[in-house]
Amino acid sequence: MDLYPATGRVLISEPFLQDPNFARTVVLITEYSEEGTVGYVLNQKTDLEVYQLIEELPEIKSPVYQGGPVQLESFHYLHQYPEIEGAVELGQGLFWSGNFEQVKLGLNSGSLDPKKFVFFIGYSGWANGQLESELHEKAWIVGELNPMSIFEPEKDELDLWKEVMRSLGGDFALLANSPINPQFN
Repeated sequence: MDLYPATGRVLISEPFLQDPNFARTVVLITEYSEEGTVGYVLNQKTDLEVYQLIEELPEIKSPVYQGGPVQLESFHYLHQYPEIEGAVELGQGLFWSGNFEQVKLGLNSGSLDPKKFVFFIGYSGWANGQLESELHEKAWIVGELNPMSIFEPEKDELDLWKEVMRSLGGDFALLANSPINPQFN
């Protein structure tokens, strides 16, 4: 069954993609329209924690992921809270963005659990037609992901890519264990 890009689906980089921004990545699509595509790399953890970037959240020691190579000075988040004003539902209890003042207040007061958030700097973006061109070139595979697996910080970054590849079955499952450089096989 071929899947097409859509909000809430993931882009899985093909095993031998050479682009260092996207090698062995899983990108959650948060916006897919005629204007283009926006998403966040789910498995590129930085050495930063939230409190180091947002001084109004001094107690939040959650890791920050690099969501992609676009606007690395921007701050974004996924979460499990439908009550956050302006949050966009991506499906199955997963939400994107929303009122950041409400988020800061909730995190500081303890009414929102930081373990129910994933934070990003930057994002991944494609202009209209650009992603479709990359799909045609087979740089990406479109798949689905259990949204709750996004909130498992103890998972190794490469494990997420392998898990999603295996879930596709067939030849993709075999490729999940392929070496980064096929010449090393």
